[in-house]
Amino acid sequence: MENIALITLIEELRQVTEGLVVRRIVQHHPNGFLLQTRTVRIPALKISLIPRSPAVYVSSVKPPVDSASGDFLMVLRKHLVSAKLVKIHKPLSERIVEFEFKTALPTKELESVVLVAELLPNAPNLMLLDAERRLVASFNRVSSERDMTDFDEYRYPAMRKRDLQGVRDADPEWFNKEEAEEAEEAFDQDKAGWLIRNLGGFGPVFAAELARRQTKSGQALPDELNALLNEVSKPAETVWLYSKAPFASLLERNDVDGLSRCILSPIELVSLGAAYGVQTFPGMLEATRVLCDTIEERSLLEKAKAPVLRKLRDRKRRLKEQRKRLVNRQQQFEDTSAYQETAQMLVSSGIEMDRCQERVEVTDYTGDAPTKREVELDPTRTVRENVTRMFKKHKKAVRGLNMLKSQFSKLEASERQHAEEEERVRSIGDWNAWNSLVAAGNASPSKQHGGTPGPDVPGRGNSTGKRRSRLMNGHEVLIGRNSRENDEITFRVATGDDFWFHVADYSGSHVIIRNPSRETDLSPELLEQAAQLAAYYSQARNSHKVNVHYTRRKFVKKPRRAKPGLVLLKEFKTISVEPRNWTESGS
Repeated sequence: MENIALITLIEELRQVTEGLVVRRIVQHHPNGFLLQTRTVRIPALKISLIPRSPAVYVSSVKPPVDSASGDFLMVLRKHLVSAKLVKIHKPLSERIVEFEFKTALPTKELESVVLVAELLPNAPNLMLLDAERRLVASFNRVSSERDMTDFDEYRYPAMRKRDLQGVRDADPEWFNKEEAEEAEEAFDQDKAGWLIRNLGGFGPVFAAELARRQTKSGQALPDELNALLNEVSKPAETVWLYSKAPFASLLERNDVDGLSRCILSPIELVSLGAAYGVQTFPGMLEATRVLCDTIEERSLLEKAKAPVLRKLRDRKRRLKEQRKRLVNRQQQFEDTSAYQETAQMLVSSGIEMDRCQERVEVTDYTGDAPTKREVELDPTRTVRENVTRMFKKHKKAVRGLNMLKSQFSKLEASERQHAEEEERVRSIGDWNAWNSLVAAGNASPSKQHGGTPGPDVPGRGNSTGKRRSRLMNGHEVLIGRNSRENDEITFRVATGDDFWFHVADYSGSHVIIRNPSRETDLSPELLEQAAQLAAYYSQARNSHKVNVHYTRRKFVKKPRRAKPGLVLLKEFKTISVEPRNWTESGS
Protein backbone atom coordinates (compact mmCIF):
# COMPACT_ATOMS: atom_id res chain seq x y z
CA MET A 1 0.00 0.00 0.00
CA GLU A 2 1.43 3.38 -1.01
CA ASN A 3 1.67 6.21 1.48
CA ILE A 4 -1.14 8.25 -0.09
CA ALA A 5 -3.62 5.39 0.37
CA LEU A 6 -2.36 4.88 3.93
CA ILE A 7 -3.32 8.48 4.74
CA THR A 8 -6.97 7.69 4.01
CA LEU A 9 -6.83 4.43 5.95
CA ILE A 10 -5.57 6.18 9.09
CA GLU A 11 -8.23 8.88 8.78
CA GLU A 12 -10.91 6.18 8.70
CA LEU A 13 -9.24 4.37 11.58
CA ARG A 14 -9.35 7.50 13.73
CA GLN A 15 -13.12 7.65 13.27
CA VAL A 16 -13.74 4.22 14.85
CA THR A 17 -11.03 3.82 17.51
CA GLU A 18 -12.41 6.09 20.20
CA GLY A 19 -12.36 4.27 23.54
CA LEU A 20 -10.43 1.30 22.18
CA VAL A 21 -8.98 -0.81 25.02
CA VAL A 22 -6.57 -3.67 24.36
CA ARG A 23 -7.88 -6.90 25.88
CA ARG A 24 -5.32 -9.37 24.58
CA ILE A 25 -2.29 -9.46 22.27
CA VAL A 26 -1.59 -12.45 20.04
CA GLN A 27 1.31 -13.10 17.70
CA HIS A 28 -0.89 -14.91 15.20
CA HIS A 29 1.93 -15.65 12.77
CA PRO A 30 5.71 -15.06 12.72
CA ASN A 31 5.36 -11.54 11.27
CA GLY A 32 2.00 -10.44 12.59
CA PHE A 33 0.39 -9.18 15.79
CA LEU A 34 -3.28 -9.06 16.72
CA LEU A 35 -4.44 -6.49 19.30
CA GLN A 36 -7.81 -7.80 20.43
CA THR A 37 -10.01 -5.08 21.91
CA ARG A 38 -13.10 -4.50 24.03
CA THR A 39 -14.74 -2.45 21.29
CA VAL A 40 -17.61 -4.01 19.35
CA ARG A 41 -16.94 -2.04 16.17
CA ILE A 42 -13.28 -3.09 16.14
CA PRO A 43 -12.85 -6.63 17.47
CA ALA A 44 -9.14 -6.52 16.70
CA LEU A 45 -6.43 -4.34 15.21
CA LYS A 46 -3.98 -6.27 13.09
CA ILE A 47 -0.38 -5.27 12.37
CA SER A 48 1.23 -7.28 9.59
CA LEU A 49 5.00 -7.03 9.11
CA ILE A 50 5.27 -9.25 6.04
CA PRO A 51 8.20 -7.59 4.21
CA ARG A 52 6.50 -7.58 0.80
CA SER A 53 3.24 -6.02 2.01
CA PRO A 54 3.30 -4.58 5.58
CA ALA A 55 -0.01 -3.16 6.76
CA VAL A 56 -2.12 -1.94 9.68
CA TYR A 57 -5.84 -2.65 9.46
CA VAL A 58 -8.95 -3.83 11.29
CA SER A 59 -9.45 -7.60 11.36
CA SER A 60 -9.84 -10.47 13.81
CA VAL A 61 -8.91 -13.31 11.45
CA LYS A 62 -6.26 -15.70 12.81
CA PRO A 63 -4.88 -18.20 10.28
CA PRO A 64 -4.22 -21.58 11.95
CA VAL A 65 -0.44 -21.18 12.15
CA ASP A 66 1.48 -21.91 15.33
CA SER A 67 3.91 -19.10 16.12
CA ALA A 68 6.46 -19.20 18.91
CA SER A 69 6.00 -16.38 21.42
CA GLY A 70 9.04 -14.11 21.44
CA ASP A 71 10.40 -11.59 23.94
CA PHE A 72 8.83 -8.70 22.06
CA LEU A 73 5.36 -10.22 22.46
CA MET A 74 5.94 -10.45 26.20
CA VAL A 75 6.93 -6.77 26.27
CA LEU A 76 3.78 -5.78 24.37
CA ARG A 77 1.59 -7.81 26.69
CA LYS A 78 3.21 -6.26 29.75
CA HIS A 79 2.65 -2.68 28.61
CA LEU A 80 -0.42 -2.74 26.37
CA VAL A 81 -2.87 -5.22 27.91
CA SER A 82 -5.69 -3.10 29.42
CA ALA A 83 -4.16 0.01 27.82
CA LYS A 84 -6.46 2.58 26.20
CA LEU A 85 -5.74 4.07 22.77
CA VAL A 86 -5.81 7.85 23.07
CA LYS A 87 -4.30 9.05 19.79
CA ILE A 88 -3.26 7.92 16.31
CA HIS A 89 -0.64 9.96 14.49
CA LYS A 90 0.80 9.54 11.01
CA PRO A 91 3.55 11.72 9.52
CA LEU A 92 2.26 12.87 6.13
CA SER A 93 5.40 11.82 4.23
CA GLU A 94 6.15 8.54 6.02
CA ARG A 95 4.60 5.07 5.89
CA ILE A 96 4.68 5.15 9.69
CA VAL A 97 1.76 4.99 12.10
CA GLU A 98 2.01 5.88 15.79
CA PHE A 99 -0.51 4.58 18.34
CA GLU A 100 -0.38 6.39 21.68
CA PHE A 101 -1.75 4.39 24.62
CA LYS A 102 -2.52 5.24 28.22
CA THR A 103 -1.35 2.19 30.15
CA ALA A 104 -2.48 0.61 33.41
CA LEU A 105 1.08 0.65 34.79
CA PRO A 106 1.92 2.84 37.80
CA THR A 107 5.38 3.78 36.49
CA LYS A 108 5.46 7.43 35.43
CA GLU A 109 7.76 6.85 32.46
CA LEU A 110 5.43 4.14 31.17
CA GLU A 111 2.02 5.60 32.02
CA SER A 112 1.93 6.61 28.37
CA VAL A 113 3.56 4.54 25.60
CA VAL A 114 3.67 4.80 21.82
CA LEU A 115 3.50 1.79 19.51
CA VAL A 116 5.21 2.72 16.23
CA ALA A 117 4.42 0.62 13.15
CA GLU A 118 6.99 1.30 10.43
CA LEU A 119 5.34 -0.08 7.29
CA LEU A 120 8.41 0.29 5.11
CA PRO A 121 8.60 -2.27 2.27
CA ASN A 122 11.40 -4.82 2.79
CA ALA A 123 12.22 -3.32 6.22
CA PRO A 124 9.03 -3.21 8.33
CA ASN A 125 9.32 -2.95 12.09
CA LEU A 126 7.27 -2.50 15.24
CA MET A 127 8.67 -0.43 18.11
CA LEU A 128 7.53 0.47 21.60
CA LEU A 129 8.44 3.92 22.99
CA ASP A 130 8.03 5.29 26.51
CA ALA A 131 6.50 8.64 27.45
CA GLU A 132 9.75 10.42 26.51
CA ARG A 133 9.71 8.70 23.08
CA ARG A 134 12.72 6.57 24.00
CA LEU A 135 13.03 3.15 22.41
CA VAL A 136 11.94 0.42 24.86
CA ALA A 137 11.88 -2.57 22.51
CA SER A 138 11.58 -3.42 18.82
CA PHE A 139 10.34 -6.49 16.94
CA ASN A 140 13.13 -6.47 14.35
CA ARG A 141 16.65 -5.27 14.90
CA VAL A 142 17.00 -1.55 14.18
CA SER A 143 19.29 -0.89 11.22
CA SER A 144 22.72 0.46 12.09
CA GLU A 145 22.08 3.29 9.62
CA ARG A 146 19.43 4.67 11.98
CA ASP A 147 22.09 5.17 14.72
CA MET A 148 19.48 4.31 17.34
CA THR A 149 19.68 1.73 20.13
CA ASP A 150 17.63 0.86 23.21
CA PHE A 151 16.62 3.89 25.33
CA ASP A 152 17.68 6.32 22.62
CA GLU A 153 15.14 8.89 21.50
CA TYR A 154 13.15 7.65 18.51
CA ARG A 155 13.87 9.32 15.17
CA TYR A 156 12.19 8.88 11.81
CA PRO A 157 14.28 7.40 8.98
CA ALA A 158 16.38 10.04 7.23
CA MET A 159 14.62 11.57 4.22
CA ARG A 160 16.39 13.64 1.57
CA LYS A 161 13.17 14.87 -0.01
CA ARG A 162 10.71 17.65 0.65
CA ASP A 163 8.33 16.80 3.49
CA LEU A 164 4.70 16.82 2.36
CA GLN A 165 3.53 18.59 5.51
CA GLY A 166 6.09 21.33 4.98
CA VAL A 167 5.13 21.64 1.32
CA ARG A 168 1.44 21.78 2.24
CA ASP A 169 1.96 24.53 4.83
CA ALA A 170 4.46 26.53 2.79
CA ASP A 171 3.94 29.43 0.44
CA PRO A 172 2.35 28.11 -2.80
CA GLU A 173 5.29 29.56 -4.69
CA TRP A 174 7.75 27.05 -3.15
CA PHE A 175 7.95 25.25 -6.45
CA ASN A 176 9.28 28.31 -8.28
CA LYS A 177 11.60 29.81 -5.65
CA GLU A 178 14.72 27.69 -5.71
CA GLU A 179 16.43 26.86 -8.98
CA ALA A 180 13.13 27.60 -10.68
CA GLU A 181 14.10 27.11 -14.28
CA GLU A 182 15.93 23.81 -13.73
CA ALA A 183 13.14 22.46 -11.54
CA GLU A 184 10.40 23.37 -14.00
CA GLU A 185 12.36 21.93 -16.93
CA ALA A 186 12.99 18.63 -15.10
CA PHE A 187 9.34 18.52 -14.01
CA ASP A 188 8.07 19.05 -17.57
CA GLN A 189 10.31 16.30 -18.97
CA ASP A 190 9.30 13.60 -16.43
CA LYS A 191 6.61 14.77 -14.05
CA ALA A 192 6.04 11.48 -12.24
CA GLY A 193 9.78 10.84 -11.88
CA TRP A 194 10.35 14.38 -10.58
CA LEU A 195 7.64 13.93 -7.92
CA ILE A 196 9.11 10.62 -6.74
CA ARG A 197 12.64 12.07 -6.53
CA ASN A 198 11.70 15.32 -4.79
CA LEU A 199 8.56 14.80 -2.69
CA GLY A 200 8.46 12.42 0.27
CA GLY A 201 5.55 10.00 0.45
CA PHE A 202 4.95 9.66 -3.29
CA GLY A 203 5.25 6.30 -4.99
CA PRO A 204 4.97 5.54 -8.72
CA VAL A 205 1.18 5.02 -8.76
CA PHE A 206 0.05 8.28 -7.15
CA ALA A 207 2.93 10.26 -8.67
CA ALA A 208 1.69 9.21 -12.13
CA GLU A 209 -1.87 10.14 -11.17
CA LEU A 210 -0.85 13.58 -9.83
CA ALA A 211 1.26 14.22 -12.95
CA ARG A 212 -1.68 13.33 -15.18
CA ARG A 213 -4.05 15.56 -13.23
CA GLN A 214 -1.64 18.50 -13.39
CA THR A 215 -1.18 18.04 -17.14
CA LYS A 216 -4.92 17.86 -17.77
CA SER A 217 -5.90 20.80 -15.53
CA GLY A 218 -2.94 23.06 -16.36
CA GLN A 219 -2.89 24.31 -12.77
CA ALA A 220 0.30 24.95 -10.86
CA LEU A 221 1.77 21.90 -9.17
CA PRO A 222 1.29 23.22 -5.57
CA ASP A 223 -2.43 23.74 -6.20
CA GLU A 224 -2.92 20.31 -7.73
CA LEU A 225 -0.87 18.68 -4.95
CA ASN A 226 -2.93 20.33 -2.19
CA ALA A 227 -6.15 19.33 -3.95
CA LEU A 228 -5.02 15.70 -4.02
CA LEU A 229 -3.93 15.71 -0.37
CA ASN A 230 -7.24 17.30 0.69
CA GLU A 231 -9.08 14.57 -1.23
CA VAL A 232 -7.26 11.66 0.41
CA SER A 233 -7.11 13.18 3.93
CA LYS A 234 -10.68 12.21 4.74
CA PRO A 235 -12.62 8.93 4.92
CA ALA A 236 -13.45 7.52 1.49
CA GLU A 237 -16.96 6.44 0.53
CA THR A 238 -15.59 4.32 -2.32
CA VAL A 239 -12.20 2.64 -2.58
CA TRP A 240 -10.85 1.16 -5.80
CA LEU A 241 -8.81 -2.03 -5.96
CA TYR A 242 -6.75 -2.36 -9.15
CA SER A 243 -5.20 -5.66 -10.23
CA LYS A 244 -3.39 -6.85 -13.36
CA ALA A 245 -5.81 -9.78 -13.60
CA PRO A 246 -9.39 -10.04 -12.27
CA PHE A 247 -9.36 -10.33 -8.49
CA ALA A 248 -11.42 -13.53 -8.59
CA SER A 249 -8.89 -15.04 -11.01
CA LEU A 250 -6.00 -14.24 -8.64
CA LEU A 251 -7.86 -15.99 -5.83
CA GLU A 252 -8.63 -19.01 -7.98
CA ARG A 253 -4.95 -19.38 -9.00
CA ASN A 254 -3.65 -18.65 -5.47
CA ASP A 255 -1.47 -15.98 -7.05
CA VAL A 256 0.06 -14.44 -3.91
CA ASP A 257 2.48 -12.37 -5.98
CA GLY A 258 -0.39 -10.95 -8.02
CA LEU A 259 -2.39 -10.21 -4.88
CA SER A 260 0.61 -8.40 -3.35
CA ARG A 261 0.80 -6.20 -6.45
CA CYS A 262 -2.84 -5.08 -6.16
CA ILE A 263 -3.28 -1.33 -5.71
CA LEU A 264 -5.72 0.23 -3.22
CA SER A 265 -6.73 3.81 -3.88
CA PRO A 266 -9.23 6.19 -2.24
CA ILE A 267 -9.49 8.02 -5.59
CA GLU A 268 -10.14 6.71 -9.07
CA LEU A 269 -6.80 6.28 -10.86
CA VAL A 270 -7.35 7.29 -14.46
CA SER A 271 -3.59 7.05 -15.08
CA LEU A 272 -3.75 3.23 -14.90
CA GLY A 273 -5.95 3.10 -17.97
CA ALA A 274 -7.68 -0.13 -19.02
CA ALA A 275 -4.70 -2.36 -18.23
CA TYR A 276 -6.01 -3.18 -14.74
CA GLY A 277 -9.10 -4.95 -13.46
CA VAL A 278 -11.14 -2.89 -11.02
CA GLN A 279 -13.14 -3.77 -7.92
CA THR A 280 -14.70 -1.30 -5.50
CA PHE A 281 -15.27 -1.38 -1.72
CA PRO A 282 -17.29 0.82 0.67
CA GLY A 283 -14.33 2.38 2.45
CA MET A 284 -10.64 1.81 3.03
CA LEU A 285 -11.11 -0.25 6.21
CA GLU A 286 -13.19 -2.84 4.35
CA ALA A 287 -10.85 -2.87 1.34
CA THR A 288 -7.71 -3.39 3.43
CA ARG A 289 -9.42 -6.09 5.51
CA VAL A 290 -10.35 -8.10 2.42
CA LEU A 291 -7.05 -7.65 0.57
CA CYS A 292 -4.61 -7.89 3.48
CA ASP A 293 -6.35 -10.84 5.14
CA THR A 294 -6.36 -12.63 1.80
CA ILE A 295 -2.65 -11.96 1.20
CA GLU A 296 -1.78 -13.05 4.74
CA GLU A 297 -3.86 -16.22 4.61
CA ARG A 298 -2.72 -17.24 1.13
CA SER A 299 0.98 -16.49 1.77
CA LEU A 300 0.98 -18.53 4.99
CA LEU A 301 -0.94 -21.30 3.23
CA GLU A 302 1.56 -21.36 0.36
CA LYS A 303 4.35 -21.56 2.92
CA ALA A 304 2.63 -24.56 4.54
CA LYS A 305 2.17 -26.18 1.12
CA ALA A 306 5.78 -25.56 0.08
CA PRO A 307 7.30 -28.78 1.56
CA VAL A 308 4.64 -30.93 -0.14
CA LEU A 309 5.07 -29.11 -3.45
CA ARG A 310 8.84 -29.51 -3.14
CA LYS A 311 8.43 -33.27 -2.74
CA LEU A 312 6.09 -33.34 -5.71
CA ARG A 313 8.64 -31.43 -7.80
CA ASP A 314 11.33 -33.91 -6.79
CA ARG A 315 9.04 -36.76 -7.72
CA LYS A 316 8.26 -35.13 -11.08
CA ARG A 317 11.98 -34.81 -11.76
CA ARG A 318 12.48 -38.50 -10.97
CA LEU A 319 9.63 -39.44 -13.27
CA LYS A 320 11.22 -37.39 -16.06
CA GLU A 321 14.56 -39.10 -15.51
CA GLN A 322 12.82 -42.48 -15.55
CA ARG A 323 11.11 -41.65 -18.86
CA LYS A 324 14.42 -40.52 -20.33
CA ARG A 325 16.05 -43.82 -19.34
CA LEU A 326 13.18 -45.82 -20.84
CA VAL A 327 13.36 -43.83 -24.09
CA ASN A 328 17.11 -44.46 -24.33
CA ARG A 329 16.58 -48.20 -23.77
CA GLN A 330 13.81 -48.23 -26.32
CA GLN A 331 16.11 -46.62 -28.88
CA GLN A 332 18.81 -49.19 -28.16
CA PHE A 333 16.37 -52.08 -28.58
CA GLU A 334 14.99 -50.62 -31.82
CA ASP A 335 18.53 -50.31 -33.19
CA THR A 336 19.25 -53.90 -32.18
CA SER A 337 16.04 -55.19 -33.80
CA ALA A 338 17.57 -54.48 -37.25
CA TYR A 339 19.98 -57.41 -36.65
CA GLN A 340 17.35 -59.92 -37.86
CA GLU A 341 17.21 -58.32 -41.29
CA THR A 342 21.01 -58.34 -41.58
CA ALA A 343 21.22 -61.97 -40.40
CA GLN A 344 18.62 -63.07 -42.99
CA MET A 345 20.57 -61.32 -45.75
CA LEU A 346 23.75 -63.15 -44.66
CA VAL A 347 21.95 -66.52 -44.66
CA SER A 348 20.52 -65.99 -48.13
CA SER A 349 23.69 -64.49 -49.65
CA GLY A 350 25.30 -67.88 -50.39
CA ILE A 351 28.62 -66.98 -48.75
CA GLU A 352 30.61 -69.64 -46.95
CA MET A 353 29.24 -69.71 -43.38
CA ASP A 354 32.12 -71.50 -41.63
CA ARG A 355 34.84 -69.00 -42.47
CA CYS A 356 35.97 -66.11 -40.32
CA GLN A 357 35.65 -62.81 -42.17
CA GLU A 358 36.01 -59.20 -41.12
CA ARG A 359 33.37 -57.94 -43.57
CA VAL A 360 31.26 -59.37 -46.37
CA GLU A 361 29.30 -57.90 -49.24
CA VAL A 362 25.63 -58.88 -49.59
CA THR A 363 22.69 -57.82 -51.76
CA ASP A 364 19.84 -56.02 -50.03
CA TYR A 365 16.47 -56.76 -51.65
CA THR A 366 14.31 -54.91 -49.06
CA GLY A 367 14.32 -51.61 -50.96
CA ASP A 368 12.74 -50.63 -54.27
CA ALA A 369 15.76 -51.99 -56.12
CA PRO A 370 18.52 -54.41 -55.17
CA THR A 371 21.54 -52.69 -53.64
CA LYS A 372 24.94 -53.84 -52.48
CA ARG A 373 25.66 -53.61 -48.72
CA GLU A 374 28.82 -54.23 -46.79
CA VAL A 375 28.31 -55.92 -43.40
CA GLU A 376 30.99 -55.78 -40.71
CA LEU A 377 31.47 -58.99 -38.70
CA ASP A 378 33.42 -60.15 -35.66
CA PRO A 379 36.57 -61.63 -37.33
CA THR A 380 37.21 -63.93 -34.36
CA ARG A 381 33.98 -65.81 -35.11
CA THR A 382 32.67 -67.57 -38.17
CA VAL A 383 29.92 -66.08 -40.29
CA ARG A 384 27.51 -68.68 -38.85
CA GLU A 385 28.39 -67.70 -35.29
CA ASN A 386 27.89 -64.04 -36.19
CA VAL A 387 24.48 -64.82 -37.66
CA THR A 388 23.49 -66.78 -34.54
CA ARG A 389 24.50 -63.85 -32.31
CA MET A 390 22.46 -61.44 -34.46
CA PHE A 391 19.31 -63.60 -34.11
CA LYS A 392 19.84 -63.78 -30.34
CA LYS A 393 20.23 -60.00 -30.07
CA HIS A 394 17.06 -59.57 -32.10
CA LYS A 395 15.07 -61.88 -29.82
CA LYS A 396 16.42 -60.07 -26.76
CA ALA A 397 15.44 -56.71 -28.28
CA VAL A 398 11.90 -57.97 -28.97
CA ARG A 399 11.53 -59.14 -25.37
CA GLY A 400 12.94 -55.84 -24.16
CA LEU A 401 10.50 -53.80 -26.25
CA ASN A 402 7.57 -55.82 -24.90
CA MET A 403 8.76 -55.20 -21.35
CA LEU A 404 9.18 -51.49 -22.10
CA LYS A 405 5.53 -51.26 -23.20
CA SER A 406 4.45 -52.39 -19.74
CA GLN A 407 6.92 -50.03 -18.06
CA PHE A 408 5.78 -47.09 -20.20
CA SER A 409 2.17 -47.87 -19.29
CA LYS A 410 2.98 -47.86 -15.56
CA LEU A 411 5.04 -44.68 -15.94
CA GLU A 412 2.18 -42.89 -17.72
CA ALA A 413 -0.19 -43.92 -14.93
CA SER A 414 2.26 -42.55 -12.34
CA GLU A 415 2.62 -39.31 -14.31
CA ARG A 416 -1.16 -38.88 -14.49
CA GLN A 417 -1.50 -39.57 -10.78
CA HIS A 418 1.31 -37.14 -10.01
CA ALA A 419 -0.26 -34.41 -12.16
CA GLU A 420 -3.60 -34.88 -10.37
CA GLU A 421 -1.95 -34.73 -6.94
CA GLU A 422 0.04 -31.64 -7.82
CA GLU A 423 -3.03 -29.90 -9.23
CA ARG A 424 -5.02 -30.84 -6.13
CA VAL A 425 -2.40 -29.35 -3.79
CA ARG A 426 -1.88 -26.21 -5.89
CA SER A 427 -5.62 -25.56 -6.18
CA ILE A 428 -6.17 -25.49 -2.40
CA GLY A 429 -7.01 -21.93 -1.45
CA ASP A 430 -8.24 -22.10 2.14
CA TRP A 431 -7.08 -23.60 5.41
CA ASN A 432 -10.11 -25.87 5.83
CA ALA A 433 -9.35 -27.69 2.58
CA TRP A 434 -5.66 -27.88 3.45
CA ASN A 435 -6.29 -29.26 6.94
CA SER A 436 -8.70 -31.81 5.48
CA LEU A 437 -6.00 -32.94 3.04
CA VAL A 438 -3.46 -33.15 5.86
CA ALA A 439 -5.89 -35.05 8.10
CA ALA A 440 -6.52 -37.52 5.27
CA GLY A 441 -2.80 -38.26 5.19
CA ASN A 442 -2.27 -36.85 1.69
CA ALA A 443 0.07 -34.04 2.64
CA SER A 444 2.78 -33.21 5.13
CA PRO A 445 2.28 -29.70 6.49
CA SER A 446 5.79 -28.99 7.72
CA LYS A 447 9.25 -30.18 6.84
CA GLN A 448 10.69 -29.01 10.16
CA HIS A 449 8.83 -31.83 11.97
CA GLY A 450 10.39 -34.48 9.76
CA GLY A 451 7.31 -34.86 7.55
CA THR A 452 5.97 -37.98 5.93
CA PRO A 453 6.64 -38.55 2.25
CA GLY A 454 4.29 -36.89 -0.21
CA PRO A 455 1.37 -38.72 -1.75
CA ASP A 456 2.42 -42.26 -2.73
CA VAL A 457 6.12 -41.54 -3.22
CA PRO A 458 7.57 -44.60 -5.02
CA GLY A 459 9.63 -46.84 -2.80
CA ARG A 460 8.42 -45.39 0.50
CA GLY A 461 5.53 -46.53 2.64
CA ASN A 462 2.74 -44.24 3.75
CA SER A 463 0.63 -45.66 6.53
CA THR A 464 -1.45 -42.53 7.12
CA GLY A 465 -4.24 -43.80 4.92
CA LYS A 466 -4.87 -46.58 7.50
CA ARG A 467 -4.80 -44.28 10.54
CA ARG A 468 -7.46 -44.91 13.17
CA SER A 469 -9.96 -42.07 12.94
CA ARG A 470 -13.32 -41.95 14.70
CA LEU A 471 -16.18 -39.54 15.31
CA MET A 472 -17.20 -38.91 18.91
CA ASN A 473 -19.94 -36.41 19.79
CA GLY A 474 -19.40 -34.63 16.48
CA HIS A 475 -15.60 -34.33 16.99
CA GLU A 476 -12.99 -36.12 14.90
CA VAL A 477 -10.76 -38.32 17.06
CA LEU A 478 -7.34 -39.60 15.94
CA ILE A 479 -5.75 -42.58 17.71
CA GLY A 480 -2.13 -43.58 17.16
CA ARG A 481 -1.48 -47.29 16.59
CA ASN A 482 2.24 -47.32 17.39
CA SER A 483 5.07 -45.00 18.43
CA ARG A 484 5.74 -43.65 14.96
CA GLU A 485 2.07 -43.00 14.31
CA ASN A 486 1.81 -41.29 17.70
CA ASP A 487 4.49 -38.84 16.53
CA GLU A 488 2.74 -38.46 13.19
CA ILE A 489 -0.71 -37.53 14.48
CA THR A 490 0.69 -35.33 17.26
CA PHE A 491 3.35 -33.37 15.40
CA ARG A 492 2.30 -33.54 11.73
CA VAL A 493 -1.48 -33.69 11.75
CA ALA A 494 -2.73 -32.00 14.93
CA THR A 495 -2.83 -28.20 15.16
CA GLY A 496 -1.84 -26.23 18.23
CA ASP A 497 -5.44 -25.82 19.41
CA ASP A 498 -6.30 -29.53 19.23
CA PHE A 499 -6.66 -31.48 22.50
CA TRP A 500 -4.09 -34.20 23.33
CA PHE A 501 -4.55 -37.19 25.68
CA HIS A 502 -2.20 -39.93 26.92
CA VAL A 503 -2.33 -42.40 29.79
CA ALA A 504 -0.01 -41.61 32.72
CA ASP A 505 2.83 -43.99 33.68
CA TYR A 506 2.06 -46.51 30.90
CA SER A 507 2.77 -46.90 27.22
CA GLY A 508 -0.20 -46.19 25.02
CA SER A 509 -1.73 -44.38 22.09
CA HIS A 510 -1.76 -40.63 21.66
CA VAL A 511 -5.39 -39.53 21.30
CA ILE A 512 -6.15 -36.27 19.48
CA ILE A 513 -9.50 -34.45 19.61
CA ARG A 514 -9.58 -32.16 16.58
CA ASN A 515 -10.59 -28.59 17.41
CA PRO A 516 -11.04 -26.57 14.18
CA SER A 517 -13.35 -24.07 15.89
CA ARG A 518 -10.63 -23.37 18.53
CA GLU A 519 -12.84 -24.05 21.53
CA THR A 520 -11.12 -23.19 24.81
CA ASP A 521 -12.45 -26.24 26.71
CA LEU A 522 -14.06 -29.58 26.05
CA SER A 523 -17.43 -30.47 27.53
CA PRO A 524 -17.12 -32.62 30.69
CA GLU A 525 -18.73 -35.55 28.89
CA LEU A 526 -16.37 -35.39 25.90
CA LEU A 527 -13.37 -34.85 28.20
CA GLU A 528 -14.16 -38.03 30.15
CA GLN A 529 -14.85 -40.09 27.03
CA ALA A 530 -11.58 -39.01 25.36
CA ALA A 531 -9.62 -39.85 28.54
CA GLN A 532 -11.33 -43.25 28.74
CA LEU A 533 -10.37 -43.85 25.11
CA ALA A 534 -6.69 -43.01 25.84
CA ALA A 535 -6.77 -45.40 28.81
CA TYR A 536 -8.39 -48.15 26.72
CA TYR A 537 -5.71 -47.94 24.00
CA SER A 538 -2.86 -48.40 26.49
CA GLN A 539 -1.13 -51.07 28.56
CA ALA A 540 -3.50 -50.10 31.41
CA ARG A 541 -6.57 -51.28 29.51
CA ASN A 542 -7.43 -53.90 32.16
CA SER A 543 -7.00 -51.58 35.15
CA HIS A 544 -9.97 -50.50 37.23
CA LYS A 545 -9.04 -46.82 37.10
CA VAL A 546 -6.10 -45.02 35.56
CA ASN A 547 -4.79 -41.45 35.38
CA VAL A 548 -4.77 -39.73 31.97
CA HIS A 549 -2.85 -36.54 31.15
CA TYR A 550 -4.49 -34.03 28.80
CA THR A 551 -3.45 -30.66 27.40
CA ARG A 552 -3.49 -28.59 24.22
CA ARG A 553 -1.29 -29.86 21.42
CA LYS A 554 0.85 -26.68 21.51
CA PHE A 555 2.13 -27.66 24.95
CA VAL A 556 3.44 -31.03 23.69
CA LYS A 557 7.09 -30.92 22.63
CA LYS A 558 9.45 -33.47 21.06
CA PRO A 559 12.93 -33.68 22.67
CA ARG A 560 15.84 -33.66 20.25
CA ARG A 561 16.85 -37.13 19.07
CA ALA A 562 14.13 -38.68 21.23
CA LYS A 563 12.74 -42.09 20.38
CA PRO A 564 9.43 -42.26 18.46
CA GLY A 565 6.45 -41.62 20.72
CA LEU A 566 8.46 -39.90 23.48
CA VAL A 567 7.25 -36.36 24.27
CA LEU A 568 7.53 -33.67 26.94
CA LEU A 569 4.56 -31.71 28.31
CA LYS A 570 5.06 -28.05 29.17
CA GLU A 571 1.77 -28.04 31.08
CA PHE A 572 -1.09 -30.50 31.54
CA LYS A 573 -3.99 -31.60 33.71
CA THR A 574 -4.85 -35.11 34.93
CA ILE A 575 -8.16 -36.94 35.11
CA SER A 576 -8.82 -40.40 36.63
CA VAL A 577 -11.11 -42.61 34.50
CA GLU A 578 -12.05 -46.21 33.79
CA PRO A 579 -10.62 -47.52 30.48
CA ARG A 580 -13.46 -47.73 27.97
CA ASN A 581 -13.84 -47.60 24.19
CA TRP A 582 -16.75 -45.28 23.41
CA THR A 583 -16.19 -45.51 19.66
CA GLU A 584 -17.49 -49.08 19.44
CA SER A 585 -21.10 -49.96 20.16
CA GLY A 586 -21.68 -52.17 23.20
CA SER A 587 -18.30 -51.34 24.77
